Amino acid sequence: MIKWKRPDNIPFPQVWWKFSAKDPDTGDTIDYRIEDLTEDRYEEVVDLMINRFVPDEPMCCSLGIPKDEVSLEEMRGMWKEAVTQKLTLVCYKENSSEICGLNVLEMNFKSSNAENQPELNGKGAKEVFIVFDLLKEKANVYNSYNVDEYLHGLGLLTLPKYRGCGIATELLKARFPLMKALGLTVTGTVFSGPGSQGAARKAGFREDVVLTYESLARDEPLIEFPNIKWPVVKFMTYHLQ
Repeated sequence: MIKWKRPDNIPFPQVWWKFSAKDPDTGDTIDYRIEDLTEDRYEEVVDLMINRFVPDEPMCCSLGIPKDEVSLEEMRGMWKEAVTQKLTLVCYKENSSEICGLNVLEMNFKSSNAENQPELNGKGAKEVFIVFDLLKEKANVYNSYNVDEYLHGLGLLTLPKYRGCGIATELLKARFPLMKALGLTVTGTVFSGPGSQGAARKAGFREDVVLTYESLARDEPLIEFPNIKWPVVKFMTYHLQ
């Protein structure tokens, strides 16, 4: 992961997005806010990614990553490094500090290359990132959108209690004002399951690459996803006009 520092002229932390949605506790419509993840909650968010995101994510689940200690530690290291870029977004109910959902984000650069990629030893983690790299290569964001950098997603999570409230879609929309502040025009992410793909579609993302998990086993990179619960993986982008 390339070293990158959030510009000092972008205040941190700040609220990027507000919306109204159902409160799962009462059924009433309430206000939510999406803001920067602060340093005092880095560890909590990384733990949520390991304990909540990984067991639900289709590729991780299929490859047995929840029981693959080497892969888990490598993914933990990746997320620990990503949150230090101060780009990760967290959703809260108004007047509450309870995390409802989050989106780990990082910068990707045209100038970075394979030498910047971590050496992975866990079989599951290695295979997931081979698929990530394949989709990113096929999407060819830099040439397709004529950019040298873009905002890349490394995990979108809605906590179980808050699923069905539309929080994932709002977290994706919250990227747009962040991108404007950073001077970026493109954000892109690998979306691996129905929930995230549906949220991205509702947020206005377009499908740049769509591959079936079956094809990943049949063709290069020849990675099998046993008992995968969803047929397709997508690289989707949003281009700020």
